[in-house]
Amino acid sequence: MSKRERLLVLWPSLAASVAMLFWMGRSLVTGQIPFTGDLLHWNYPIRDFYAAAIAKGQRVFWMPSIFGGFDIAGEGQLGVFHPLHWVLYSLLPLDRAFAIELIAPYLILFSGTWLFLRRKVTGAAAAFGAMLFTFCGFNLSHGVHMNMIAIVAHIPWMLWMCDRALADETWYERRLSCGGIGLLVGSQLLLGHPQAVWWSAILVGSYTILLMAIGSSERRWALLTTVGAGALLGAGVGAVQLLATLFEVRNSTRVVADSAFATTFSLPPLQLAQLIEPYMFWGRILRWTEAPGAGDEFGVYAGAVTFALTAWWGAAAFVRRKRVRGATDHLAWWGLLLACLGIWLATGRYGGLYYVQTWFPVVREFRAPVRYVLFVQFGLALVSAVALRQLATASGEGFRDGRRAVWAPWTLAAISAGVAWWLVQSASVPGATSSAVAFIGPILFATAALLITLATRGARMALAGLVLLAAADQALYGIGGVVAWQDFVTRAQAEGFLDSGAAGIPVDDGRIARGGFPNLYVLSGYHLIDGYVGLVPKKSLDYRTPNALRVAGVHYAHADFLGTTTVPGAVPLARRWLRLPSPLPRVRLVTDVHVTANPAADLEQVDVETAALSSRPLSLSTGAPGSASLERDEPGDIGVITDAPGQQLLVVSESFDAAWSVAVDGVATTVEQVNGDFLGVVVPPGRHTAAFVFDPPYYAIGRATSVVSLAIALLLVASARPARGRKRRV
Repeated sequence: MSKRERLLVLWPSLAASVAMLFWMGRSLVTGQIPFTGDLLHWNYPIRDFYAAAIAKGQRVFWMPSIFGGFDIAGEGQLGVFHPLHWVLYSLLPLDRAFAIELIAPYLILFSGTWLFLRRKVTGAAAAFGAMLFTFCGFNLSHGVHMNMIAIVAHIPWMLWMCDRALADETWYERRLSCGGIGLLVGSQLLLGHPQAVWWSAILVGSYTILLMAIGSSERRWALLTTVGAGALLGAGVGAVQLLATLFEVRNSTRVVADSAFATTFSLPPLQLAQLIEPYMFWGRILRWTEAPGAGDEFGVYAGAVTFALTAWWGAAAFVRRKRVRGATDHLAWWGLLLACLGIWLATGRYGGLYYVQTWFPVVREFRAPVRYVLFVQFGLALVSAVALRQLATASGEGFRDGRRAVWAPWTLAAISAGVAWWLVQSASVPGATSSAVAFIGPILFATAALLITLATRGARMALAGLVLLAAADQALYGIGGVVAWQDFVTRAQAEGFLDSGAAGIPVDDGRIARGGFPNLYVLSGYHLIDGYVGLVPKKSLDYRTPNALRVAGVHYAHADFLGTTTVPGAVPLARRWLRLPSPLPRVRLVTDVHVTANPAADLEQVDVETAALSSRPLSLSTGAPGSASLERDEPGDIGVITDAPGQQLLVVSESFDAAWSVAVDGVATTVEQVNGDFLGVVVPPGRHTAAFVFDPPYYAIGRATSVVSLAIALLLVASARPARGRKRRV
């Protein structure tokens, strides 16, 4: 890397990246939290529970404040078992830990991409490619999906390990790659977003195939066994989360997903025009104005500089096609293939290829084909890094090839202008922008084409211009256009947006039912019968019916939750809230039990004040019910004191799950499924203590497997012998 390249490419790339990271991570200094989408309505509330449970020494597996209680560890997206999460939320205040978890993946992503590309191109070009991928539209718009981006951040590190595995000559050297891949795969699994792990498997698998194709015959099997062994070891490291998720999927509505569900958020063919006209639907793609249809899924734009450099490299490669050599060109062709594959898959039901994924178990339950835009933006970033390296280092014949290829970026600029003109003129395109906004794209592409042209003619300052233009373009589209990086508030301000306070709803007076995206209410201490998660737990009851609301102990419900349902005797409050009549206590004893196979229908036919439904016959005494009182009520740990004249059924309005166990006076007995969705146990006459504990069977086996696998992976890394005195292989 020359001094000029360092000055014109490396330092501008680093400076722009630091500036964007600083803006995105400013909450580290301000102590605020993002006020948008899944960050506030999903990620922050569940981490509030996680941090509080750790601080109090309580169980972190069971979250009682949404859905009447559910297995938060099995749902996965909290990353309950990830060591970094445990350390962050154990040692730091919630807001600081949350800010670090939000921004750290981008730093990890940048450094990993730089290391990976550094094996193929100069350090300056590698920094440029790292900037393009780290701050691409996909990664910035999906910042609201924290664990998704955290898993994506592992991908370039895994590719770097694959490169090392191919270059290493002995098993002692390959131990580092094997153990490193095991740690990376395990870390991904522990972060709990299976779809992102699937993308990683495709990318690493296809890159391994590429390396096997271009590597020497004696290295191919060594590479394959190293990567394969590392992946298996990683599955062991992540076993505790794998088992937890598989256990929860069986209890989730997700298992009924079909091809129609899987292809939701397919990229319409018209939206492909975003690649050259980024603001064609101002306010409909990246929430510029919060217009209907806007969302964080459709961040297709990869940047004018990125696309223009890719077009230039492709045209130049065609000109010099008889002289293609080396790992650098192979990397670029692989990146181009990824981009084409990603576009095809992203179109989902429109392109058809995505339906192949729906033929396979597990992955068929993933939705949002548009997310394969990740492949597009990663592939184009790789090609762009190679292209900039060639612009910076080419001379003589290379410059002649480059000059002959400048028609390609200029053609893109012309196409972008044509599309912009058509959008402005066409009244049939919904949400078409004004002419001033529509022509931002053509201006960006024309500027990129001009800078590439100047660079091919020896104007070295054009290289710095390309870097700065790419950074400004990314900042405008991904940071300026995504609310996640704009709206920050204090926790008190976030809680101030809740309408329950204005309605006078007390925090400790039973459950509420809000509808919509209600998780934010748990920050103020409310407990909900509904919620917002990825793996929605199965429920037997319809909680818009009066008796279901009563047995669930719901004291207040919002009109958004009830819809058209009318609850007799409900008292209207402010902000469309209702105070519901006669909610049942959290714990109680009953003697009248009806066996049912259809609790949703049968519950409306009984007097829930004195009777309960059971999934099987129970032998109970007749007579008046005794008394029941809570001894303790903690996450996954409920103690109840009962005093009954005969054998009676204790009913607890906590969600039933097969992982619950119960002991009466220390003697294990059977947990009953009561009223379709809740816990129960038969207690003998007299005064007794019933202790319910959520003890998932996956935890003991999974934890042991993860600990042993982690020890093996760390031992491999620690005992590896790095190669010395040998040139780096690329």
